[in-house]
Amino acid sequence: MKHYYILPLALLLGTGGWSASAQTLSLEDKLAAIRKSLVEVALEGPTKITSTQWIDAKGALQESNSFRSGMEVRGVRVIAYGTNDQGEATAKLQWEEPSNSNGQKSATNPKKSEPACKPIPGGRLQHMIGLQWDISPRFGADELPLVEELRSKWSAQIASTGAAGGLWRVSDMPQSAKRSNYEQALLGSSLDELPWRLEIAAKPLPKPESGLLDRVGGSASAGRDASAGNERGQQRYLWPPAMPLTVPLNLEIRLYARNQSKPVLQANTTTTLQVQDSNWGVQQLSTSARAEVLQQAENWSLELFKTLVCLPIAGEVTQAQGKQLRINLGASSGLRIGDSFLLADTSKVPQRILEAGNAGQTVMAKVQYVGPHYAHLVPSAGPGEKVQARWAAWSADEGR
Repeated sequence: MKHYYILPLALLLGTGGWSASAQTLSLEDKLAAIRKSLVEVALEGPTKITSTQWIDAKGALQESNSFRSGMEVRGVRVIAYGTNDQGEATAKLQWEEPSNSNGQKSATNPKKSEPACKPIPGGRLQHMIGLQWDISPRFGADELPLVEELRSKWSAQIASTGAAGGLWRVSDMPQSAKRSNYEQALLGSSLDELPWRLEIAAKPLPKPESGLLDRVGGSASAGRDASAGNERGQQRYLWPPAMPLTVPLNLEIRLYARNQSKPVLQANTTTTLQVQDSNWGVQQLSTSARAEVLQQAENWSLELFKTLVCLPIAGEVTQAQGKQLRINLGASSGLRIGDSFLLADTSKVPQRILEAGNAGQTVMAKVQYVGPHYAHLVPSAGPGEKVQARWAAWSADEGR
């Protein structure tokens, strides 16, 4: 087996106006333009060529070559369509690469971290996040109201940050991991197929030892004051006054893309919840504890923003039955009937798009029906019958 490495190659293609002639392009023209641009994307990075040679049963020498781009692209976004000087359709694309080799970003100080890529301008479409909370059963009954208040404030802050930036929407996600296969078949819904899953686990931390304010050994003088001890010299314990309830806990945050085992973003933070003094009703956080909770929620919502602002809106084909296709993006993500999507096998596009036939496997499809968290598509250009589940679905409309 031989390995060759090709240095980055820039294609010199004359381009005319963008968008001006986009409305006159057919879906077939747009698909051809996207395919051409994807080839350019692959050629802009180093490409690995693997050549395999063998002797077949007839004694003939056979050879197979594979081409793999060094780029790892999570998503592709169409910025604009146009035509070049020769009148050929062109597509201007934007994409984002992971910031490190495993595509995982670990945050330790959200205030100092910066976006690892050039932010993509906002559009109508938004990321859809399923939010899962895992509250440890080791919290006491008197502690749970404080933990629930923390959860409420964190969930509200995450949702408001996404709404303010027009970047994501949040939906509570069921704990499907704890279901049996039978329960999942009965209770499963499109919420289980959302593109993003944000898991936040809350676990109690050991409390500092407390109880003894003073510990006095028995002595002859102890018998002189009956209220201070007893005549047998037993130890006397002076208990401190009742202190407000405090709950030290750890929060573990992980953001997963669908069907990915490694988190895109993960973080840990600790805090101490303290109950409000002179509260005769339901336990509530004190003013200082509430301020700390809100500040931490704002910090990590900002970190989530810095991660997702770099990523194009990407869906996935969840069902493929002939010309009836379903993806895991819907009205909650901003989809409308008539929107166009590029469907591609991410194991081949764009990393292996230079191999013969792979570019031709991409498909253009239009949204025919929109549900809250899913949409039905019909192929409009390309070999629609070859689309399979788990193919990527990238918006093919300009500026989406």
